[in-house]
Amino acid sequence: MTCAPNATESLDSFSDRLRVATRILKHFGLIATLVALAAYSFIQLASLAGAPIRSDGYSYYVYLPSWFLYHDTTLQSVADDCCGGTFPAFTSIVRWPETGRWVDPHPIGVAILMTPFFTAAHVLTRWSNLPPDGFSLYYQSGAGLAGLSMFVAGLLFLRALLSRYFSDGVVLATLTTIALGTNAFHYGTYDSTFSHAFSFCLIAALLDVTDRWWKRPAWLTTLWLSVVAALIFLTRHPNVLFLSVVPLWNPAGLWNRRGSLSVIAAVTVACVTPQLILYKQATHRWWVSVYGQLGHFDFRSPHIWGVLFGVQKGLFFWSPVLLFAAAGAFVDHPLARRLRGAALLAFTLDTYLIASWSDWQFGGSFGHRGFTDGLPLAAVFLAVFFDWVARRRRAVWPMAASMTALVALSCAQMVQYWIGVLPIANTTWPQYRDLFLRFR
Repeated sequence: MTCAPNATESLDSFSDRLRVATRILKHFGLIATLVALAAYSFIQLASLAGAPIRSDGYSYYVYLPSWFLYHDTTLQSVADDCCGGTFPAFTSIVRWPETGRWVDPHPIGVAILMTPFFTAAHVLTRWSNLPPDGFSLYYQSGAGLAGLSMFVAGLLFLRALLSRYFSDGVVLATLTTIALGTNAFHYGTYDSTFSHAFSFCLIAALLDVTDRWWKRPAWLTTLWLSVVAALIFLTRHPNVLFLSVVPLWNPAGLWNRRGSLSVIAAVTVACVTPQLILYKQATHRWWVSVYGQLGHFDFRSPHIWGVLFGVQKGLFFWSPVLLFAAAGAFVDHPLARRLRGAALLAFTLDTYLIASWSDWQFGGSFGHRGFTDGLPLAAVFLAVFFDWVARRRRAVWPMAASMTALVALSCAQMVQYWIGVLPIANTTWPQYRDLFLRFR
């Protein structure tokens, strides 16, 4: 006779938790923005990082002052004004040997996405007494906040997709884990002018719009899918691997969508043409790779173990929550079936490319930034795994405790990186063990 009240009490408790998750999820964008802004402000006010436009962020951004302030597509005017006619080595911008013109190794996609923020920064700069040179205070802040905004937008695209397939509790757990249990938050705040927050957003948008396009290929959805595909290429060329999501979502239905696919291909090509024109202008070739002068691939000896499990930058070493995403790939779920083939293809080829690069650690980074762009795909399989766990009541609390501990560890190590305790590269096991959870 005492079982019924306990069962009712348990059901009420579960319903209360679900309502809390629903309320938080409803305002998730605002919450994520406030948390990211607080972290970004702390980083800047405490001078934990340099100016937002630095390192790779500089060469992704430099198109904007060159185009809009100097009206120059060759980048030479910026080099003349800032650096005595040449770019510093850290920018990786090089002179093409045959033409003597500057070639930026990073494409124009990030600059395109930053344009609204650059415009607002320029207006504020003109209103103030600061120099309108493209690199003063408001320009720096605009560029940094652009990456932060893309990170939050990526989470919102994921929320839209996952909410069509999973409960609010599973969606909330997935978004929180993928944001804070990996290096996604770091690249949305600390290194927000790098391409990774932008690619994270675009690949999340690709998943969301592909799902909607296969359900109903309205012309506006087709156009949006085309633009997203183009921006993925324009932001980081190797990320075209993730476009395999579109055909592999439903291979049997491709012939019936041939008309829409032709439109997508045509619009995508039109959108990427400006990048090809820049290459042609600088090198007299329609397609080039500057990275040949910055490093090399060794496809015979890839560092597979290092990029996945090594202490230096191993994906699963620094973001162990992703092991549960890998487990989710084996769970039978409608969304997992749609994405399994594309995820396997993209992850395998991406891993091989990253592991074959001469600087396979990708320089200084928290975790391995080569995989940050594809985290939205991992989020889907993480949600599948959480959904599987949620249907097994006895496993819920142990799993929740484990995930909380792993997310807390990731956040702690991220702060260690920010304050300079953890090395930016070449971490050894003795170093890691000695520095574990030390903050000075």
